Amino acid sequence: MKQTDRDGVNAVEGIFIRELKWIFREQTISDWGIDAHVEVTDRDGPLGRLLALQIKSGKSFFRKRGDNFVFYGEGRHLRYWRNHSLPVAIILHDPETGLTLWQRVEESLIKYSKKDRWSIEIPSDQILNATAREGLERGVSDITALRKLRLTLDLPLIRQFASKEEVYFSIDEWVNKSLGMRDVSVYFNSANIDGGEPDHVIGAWYPTHSIGEYMANVWPWLSYEYIDDIPERSGYEEVEAHKINVTLNDVGNAFLTLEDYYANGADVIEPEYAEPELEHDPDAEGYYESMRDEE
Repeated sequence: MKQTDRDGVNAVEGIFIRELKWIFREQTISDWGIDAHVEVTDRDGPLGRLLALQIKSGKSFFRKRGDNFVFYGEGRHLRYWRNHSLPVAIILHDPETGLTLWQRVEESLIKYSKKDRWSIEIPSDQILNATAREGLERGVSDITALRKLRLTLDLPLIRQFASKEEVYFSIDEWVNKSLGMRDVSVYFNSANIDGGEPDHVIGAWYPTHSIGEYMANVWPWLSYEYIDDIPERSGYEEVEAHKINVTLNDVGNAFLTLEDYYANGADVIEPEYAEPELEHDPDAEGYYESMRDEE
């Protein structure tokens, strides 16, 4: 990822976490056209409702059309977003000024042009901050759809984890923060978990200090066990590391089985027919033998 793109993702993440108090989950595994998902929360915690984000960072994306800005896109991206299971919002970030704008991708706002191109206007006062909550929240998915969708979105990771002999997490817990569970470093070799380079770093922030609650809500398709002692909160450390070994649980394995069925259908299995066993009559041989002797 280019530094400008990285700066944009970091800036947008900060706004959602600090100002809207929503959970931000960056899509580090290739997910064409979607950079992150955000989950709506209220004072009691997450609501199980998601919005997908396409984040564009750089001065070049701020093209004026009258009083508003306009975003130009390719047809292939628009088709992907319109078919997405989640509502999609475009986020523009200017790293020079810090201005960050948002717009929902809705059919009524799209203007089509030649050569499979399109555009959408973004009002200059549609700034991404706490006041954007109502507009962003409109139409996001409910808890049942979220659970189904979360597995679908995690499918590349589920398949990757299933192909590895070992998978380990080092989860950062910010002891004195309400959004306690934050970045998780993923290792496919236990030798690297103590200071080695992780294979993935995934932003999976969640407002809890319970490892069980975190795993059940963020990684519902994984079982886990500690490879070190459970961290003790001494009060002196700002960040504690939970180091665990993870494996696919029944949910993860069942989902892979269903995905294989969706892609390939069911195996055709014909019933097996066994030849009936004939009852042996020990006197029959003697009878037929006597008949042959008479002839």
